[in-house]
Amino acid sequence: MANEVNDLFLLIESKRNDFTSVEQVIADYFIAKRKILSISNLAKEIVVSAPSITRFCKKLGLNNYKELIFLYSLSLRDQTVDASMISTPVTASYHALATRSDASYRSQAVTNFCDLIHSTQIILFWGLGFNSFAGQDFTFKFSRFGKFIQVYSDQHSILLSAASAGKDNLILISSLSAKDSNILKAIQLGKENGAQFLLITANEDSPFIDYCEETIYAASFSPDEAFGSVSPQVPILIQLDIIYSKYVNLHKNSVDKWLLSENILKN
Repeated sequence: MANEVNDLFLLIESKRNDFTSVEQVIADYFIAKRKILSISNLAKEIVVSAPSITRFCKKLGLNNYKELIFLYSLSLRDQTVDASMISTPVTASYHALATRSDASYRSQAVTNFCDLIHSTQIILFWGLGFNSFAGQDFTFKFSRFGKFIQVYSDQHSILLSAASAGKDNLILISSLSAKDSNILKAIQLGKENGAQFLLITANEDSPFIDYCEETIYAASFSPDEAFGSVSPQVPILIQLDIIYSKYVNLHKNSVDKWLLSENILKN
């Protein structure tokens, strides 16, 4: 076993993007902190083959299933001692999403996001369904810094905003799947009009990406998480918090001026 490995949960999430669909099922079993089984009983329990479990161990850099169980036992013991760690399947899912978000972090991409936001006064936020809630969060954060932000949350209004967008507009698209054909048409129209685009998505093969100045990849849901135990906007909100934190750090002088003005108005 590799000497640096001491937490199976972090190890699993660090490799999550490399797993096959079968390996995702195996990973979810351990992330949920379920009971320890023999390899044959585990295979029956989650309906996969024993060789698939062995391949899963190899992908984690472990020699065999025995090593995985040893590390799993240690990780469970460590988290039992510290009650502040994951204690339920729901909090385990949040922990997993946060870890996957950290694994996909690209500093330069976030910097590019922040620089474009800083240089643009009028920002349009496109987000269907639950993404509109993320848009409200973005508005709350960045309107304090002198940005005029408008959230569009249905296909008709998005298309209309694309038709009127111009070179002075920055459009931020929030979509985990990022494959809606109507939104793609709106992006193409906005691009023809000179607008710039930013994208937050979990889909690395999205057709939107080619039209965007920069893309940030949010964590995707595992099969269990997709059933609704975690609010669907959480992966997007994590990325918006990362962007906000980076923005405040990069443009501190500008942020301080706006916050000072806000305090003066309040008093």
